[in-house]
Amino acid sequence: MALFDDLALSLARTAREAGRILAKMQPQNPPPELKADASPVTAADRAAEALILAALKRDFPDVPIISEENTASHVALASSRFFLVDPLDGTRAFIAGTSDFCVSIGLVENGVPVAGALHAPIADETVWAGESLWRAAGEIAHAEPFPPAPEPDPARPRIAVASKLHNNAETDRVLAELGVAQVIRMSSALKFVALVSGEADVYPRRGRTMQWDIAAGDAILRARGGGLLDDEGRLLHYGFGALGWESPPFLALRDLP
Repeated sequence: MALFDDLALSLARTAREAGRILAKMQPQNPPPELKADASPVTAADRAAEALILAALKRDFPDVPIISEENTASHVALASSRFFLVDPLDGTRAFIAGTSDFCVSIGLVENGVPVAGALHAPIADETVWAGESLWRAAGEIAHAEPFPPAPEPDPARPRIAVASKLHNNAETDRVLAELGVAQVIRMSSALKFVALVSGEADVYPRRGRTMQWDIAAGDAILRARGGGLLDDEGRLLHYGFGALGWESPPFLALRDLP
């Protein structure tokens, strides 16, 4: 395994540990609180984040960590290498008692997502990537390479995955322009798993999204030969910018042109 594969494997183990906390806490219905941006947060978010931060600081003590619930980390960062962490992506789905939430941990180097792990706690499934793409059902020790991507079929109608809770007219316009035949609505970064698995081809995002929501999924998608493109057709660049840690609108593609 190459360097970033080894690193991504470590992230996968940490993501699964955090996911076990989330799976245990969801039936307890921890009451949500509203953050300054009106998005919800629960004790489960914070418990999963505490585990992730402790594990990353232990394993990678010199790498800064930008994490959603740690607002003190949301300052301009000079380091060219950093982690982007969302300990519970899909908090509203978690609160609603559904399985459409995940743990997301990504590593960025020089603006590029080079390793990432996504873990679905209820299904107990993990997908991660450095140079290559891996998955495991249950224990990470059961890892296997992700099956090869199917060859693009120009005759097959396009399938899109899109946000279930943050749809808007601009997204509908893009979907219409893409001529998709079907739209799968989801609430979390598991959309990227739908892309790499071939369940969907494209994922347009026109609403507000933070870089910690997408870095791990982008790393996984790039290992498959896809990526996230901005409105100028360029691969997304990560780091603190004019929008802080907010990402620009993007189009995620399973297969880059």
